[in-house]
Amino acid sequence: MSRIVLHERNRPYSIKVGEEEKHICACGLSEDKPYCDGHHKQTLDEKDGIFIYDSEGNRVKVQSMYQNP
Repeated sequence: MSRIVLHERNRPYSIKVGEEEKHICACGLSEDKPYCDGHHKQTLDEKDGIFIYDSEGNRVKVQSMYQNP
């Protein structure tokens, strides 16, 4: 079954495990999930909207087919 997963943060979650701090991916682009690998830096200049990224990191804004009344 196909599904769309929305990642609504452009920075990782930071959690402490004992004395160690871990960074958990929240943008969905990390190649080392669940850990952050810095790919969220591509998303820092995003404005409002929904975007998809291809395997080369190219960003495309998704346009709605519906108009607000």
